[in-house]
Amino acid sequence: MQAFDKLPRWLVWEIALPLTILNIWLLYRVFQTFQTPFTMLIAATLLSFLLSYPIEQLEKRGIKPGVSIALILLLALGLVGVLGFTLVPALLQQLGDLETRLPNWLESGSEEFQALDAWLAVQHIPLNVTALATQVAQMLPDEVAQLPDQLLEVVVGVADSLVEVLITVVLTLYLLLHGDEFWSGLLRWLPGNLGGQIRLAFQEKFKNYFVGQATIALLMVTSLTTVFFLLHIPYWLVFGIGIGLMTLIPFGDVVGIFTATIIVSFHSILLGGELVVVALLVDQVIDNAVAPKILGDLIGLNPVWILVLLLIGSQIAGVLGLLLAVPLAGAIKRIFEEIYQPSEPSSGANPVG
Repeated sequence: MQAFDKLPRWLVWEIALPLTILNIWLLYRVFQTFQTPFTMLIAATLLSFLLSYPIEQLEKRGIKPGVSIALILLLALGLVGVLGFTLVPALLQQLGDLETRLPNWLESGSEEFQALDAWLAVQHIPLNVTALATQVAQMLPDEVAQLPDQLLEVVVGVADSLVEVLITVVLTLYLLLHGDEFWSGLLRWLPGNLGGQIRLAFQEKFKNYFVGQATIALLMVTSLTTVFFLLHIPYWLVFGIGIGLMTLIPFGDVVGIFTATIIVSFHSILLGGELVVVALLVDQVIDNAVAPKILGDLIGLNPVWILVLLLIGSQIAGVLGLLLAVPLAGAIKRIFEEIYQPSEPSSGANPVG
């Protein structure tokens, strides 16, 4: 270390930066090589984080740990089974119907936009909505019409990889039972108190983030599907669940709302307007009244950095990277703050009490 202290600062950065990039690249290659077991471990860890919160609440009421884990697992499996037999078939039906009608919507929607252009011309408003709508229609991804097929591929893939699903469930159970010992043993080799700092940072950021985001997403799904159903928004289940699940990703709710608005507007501009107004209203109520109480200032990252992290995470690990990028960066930020936090000068006085 003394030899490095004598080197110019720019030279130290010249040495450290390539080594850091090389280490990140090596970790990425290792992740690609062992992607399946890493993905199962990460999924099991996230599930254990989500399930540990209701388990802790049961244990606070005097229920033994083993019994509380069994109750929550049975409840979770029962909920998945009920949703699988009730919600998924209706969702698949609406997706299939949307795939069939979407091309006709895109074609017939131009007539409504032309009528809107005529009204704007009478009002002397220089806006060509038809041209704008045509550009938006061309920008709509082709995958929108393939959503049912993609969802079926996911379902078939899950059925084909039933062994991986079972291993993930077993890993989740073992992490709930023996997760503390596992992570303590894994981090024990780190120098000093670094292992404890890493564990506390990851526990706080990941657990609170995913429990909070899952709660907010559930509120969004419930609220939007109910409101869309009452307003007779077409394919209310698809758009309500889609926007709600997009809430798990930072800024995803806004992307989901405007995507759904564009699609519905080609069927009816009035319904598209109702959708965007109601969805933004529900989103703002949850973001300003509920989310701060659940999440607080949990991540502490600049929004620009969040966008950059989402792009990097999606490039490295797809959807999993989108979900993990922000809490991972928040945990790393806290670790560095703990390590490099300047020590407060001692006042020399004995503490009171």
